[in-house]
Amino acid sequence: MAESQGNDAPQGSSGGQYAGPRAIDPVQEHSHDHDPDFITRTKFLSGVAVAGGAVLTAAILVPIAGFAGADAVKTPKAQWVDIGPVSNFPDGQTTSIAVSGQSEWSDARVFVRNKDGQILAIWNRCAHLGCPVEYFKGGDNFVCPCHGGAYNSLGLVVAGPPPRPLDRFNIKVVNSGGATVGSVGKVHGSWSTAGLNPSARLLLGSPFSIDSNQSATRLHDPGEPVTGVLSNLYPF
Repeated sequence: MAESQGNDAPQGSSGGQYAGPRAIDPVQEHSHDHDPDFITRTKFLSGVAVAGGAVLTAAILVPIAGFAGADAVKTPKAQWVDIGPVSNFPDGQTTSIAVSGQSEWSDARVFVRNKDGQILAIWNRCAHLGCPVEYFKGGDNFVCPCHGGAYNSLGLVVAGPPPRPLDRFNIKVVNSGGATVGSVGKVHGSWSTAGLNPSARLLLGSPFSIDSNQSATRLHDPGEPVTGVLSNLYPF
C-alpha cells in the first residue's frame, strides 16, 4: 500500500500557480512610452531647471543692457552758471566755491584750479561713495575723510579705494556781452588762461567723469568704474 505524501489537493488535480485568496494583489506596471501627455519626473525636473536658468539669465542681462543703453539718457543737459570773474581765481591757486543758482548741480562744491595755463573745475564728490573731499594747500592734493581716498592736484587717484578720478565740470569764459572768449584748454572741460581779461566771466556747465588718462566720459555714479571689466558689470 502506497504511503500518503501529505498532499491535501484533491485527487486527480495537477499542481500549478496558487489561485486562492490574496492579501495584496501585485500592481500591474503600465508603459507610458506612447502617451504624449505623460510627463516623467526627470522631464519635469529638467523643465524646471531650464526655466530657472532662463529667469536667472534675464535677471542679469536685462539690467546690464539697460545701463549700457542709457548713456545718452544719463548725460545731463548743459546749464551754464556764472561763478564770477576770472580775477576771483588767481593763477597758481586752487579755489573752493559753493555753486548756487537754478542749475540742478546747484549747492555742489567745486574746486577751481588755475594752474599750468588752464582752468579746471573739479567736483568735491569722492568717486568712491560720494563723500565730500577736502583740498590741502600744503600738499596740493585732495583727500576723502571717509575711507582715505587720495587724489593729486588734478583729481587723479593716488591711493585708497576710489575706482576713478574726481569728476569735473565743463567750463567756458565769456565777456560782458555773453560772447565766448579765449579757447579750450589742453584737456576736455578745461579753458586756456592765455590772454584772458581778468574781468571776463567764468561759467560752469554740466559735470562729467574722466579716466586715469583724463579722457572724458559720461557722468558716472560714485563707486562706478569707467574702464575695465567691472565697468560693464556695474552695479553687480
